Amino acid sequence: MTYIPPERLVWNYCPICGQKLVHAHDGEADHPHCAACHRFFYYNPVPATCCFLRREDGALLLVRRGVEPCKGQWSLPGGFLELDESPEEGIHREIREETGFHISDVRLLGVKTRPSPINGAILVIGFVTEHWTGALQTGSDVMEAAFFLPHERPGLVFTVHRELLALYDQYYM
Repeated sequence: MTYIPPERLVWNYCPICGQKLVHAHDGEADHPHCAACHRFFYYNPVPATCCFLRREDGALLLVRRGVEPCKGQWSLPGGFLELDESPEEGIHREIREETGFHISDVRLLGVKTRPSPINGAILVIGFVTEHWTGALQTGSDVMEAAFFLPHERPGLVFTVHRELLALYDQYYM
């Protein structure tokens, strides 16, 4: 079955009052606007996190996605932030959900932004850790998880993950 991404989100109606939006100038540019609510709507990147779980021998934990988009392909463990969740809280939750691990001593690696056919744009915050507890147990949105040495790594499906991996390799290899 071929995955067909949904159409990109377009603001047409106010999610608060249901009125049709019009384009209006917010002082810098034209954006969808609700005249009734006096609110502008923006196409901002969606925040997500990923984590480089690094073993002593340099192997990284990668996951095979169990959900669309890109089901069955390899990526870094992580996911979208929830409302009212810090990036650090989000990566702890995502790693626990996807791998069963409880991580600690998490450090910021970098932040990358890329266009997304589904979300318009995505902002991915990459973390690194060598410290976790628990047994590897894949969650519902992961088909498989495994550690890979640098020469064994499968290709990563997302461009932003490949960019963060290049940054990781620059600092840690």
